[in-house]
Amino acid sequence: MHPRPSGFVALLTDFGLADPYVGIMKGAVLRASPRVQIVDVTHDVAPQDVEAGAFFVRALVGRFPAGTVHVAVVDPGVGTARRLLAVAAHDAYWLGPDNGVLGPVATGEVRAIDVAHLGIRPESNTFHGRDILGPVAAWLAAGRYGFASLGPLVVEPVRLRTGNGSPRVLHVDRYGNLVTNVPAAGLAGVGGVRVGGQVAPLVRTYADAPPGGLVALVGSYGLLEVAKNGGDAARATGTGRGAPIELVPA
Repeated sequence: MHPRPSGFVALLTDFGLADPYVGIMKGAVLRASPRVQIVDVTHDVAPQDVEAGAFFVRALVGRFPAGTVHVAVVDPGVGTARRLLAVAAHDAYWLGPDNGVLGPVATGEVRAIDVAHLGIRPESNTFHGRDILGPVAAWLAAGRYGFASLGPLVVEPVRLRTGNGSPRVLHVDRYGNLVTNVPAAGLAGVGGVRVGGQVAPLVRTYADAPPGGLVALVGSYGLLEVAKNGGDAARATGTGRGAPIELVPA
C-alpha cells in the first residue's frame, strides 16, 4: 500500500547555487502546486557524480515524514533516451533519472514516468528537473496524481556497479571525514582502521583522540568513518573516495 502524500518535496541535485537553476526548479514545483513545502537536501553533489548522488539518496531513507516525495537530479544523460523513474519505497516516493542514482531505493515498486500520458511538454532537452520532475513531484505530493498513474512498471532499473564490496571509502564530507561502506554491524572484533598507511583506532567520538589525531568511529550515516580530531582526515592520509581500507583486529 502506498503512503499518503505528505505535501513535502525534498530536492537533491548537482545544480550548485551559483546559477538560478535551483530557484527555477522550485518555481516549477510551486507553479504546479503552490501549497507543497520544499526542503533542500543539498545542491552540492559534484557535477554529474551519479555515485555520490546515490550515496545521498541512501542517507535519506527513513529521515523524512511518510509520503515525502524525494527528487534526485544528477543526470548527465539528460535529453537522451534514458527513462525518468518514480519509485515507491521506504514509506516515501522517489523521482529521478534511470541512471543508478535511485538504485539504493529501487527495491520497491518502480515506474517509468509517462510524460505524454501526464500531458507534459518539456520546454527544453536539458532541464528535465524543471520541465518534468518538478511538476510531477508537486502533483504527487499534493495528491493530484496517484503513484500508479505516473506510468508503466519497470522490472530492471539501472543499478550502479560499485566494486566487489571490499572495504573502501564511499564519500569524503566537507570536513575531510572518510565515510566507508562498512556498517556499524560489521565492526565486531575490530580495533581500528588502516588507510593511507596509517592506523586510526576505533573509538566512540572524535574527541577520544588528541587534537590532530586520527580516529575511526561510527558516524551519522551509520557507517564506519575515519576522521581527524580538529582536522582533515582525507588530507592527512592522502586518500579519497574509492580508497581501500583495512579493518584491524582489536
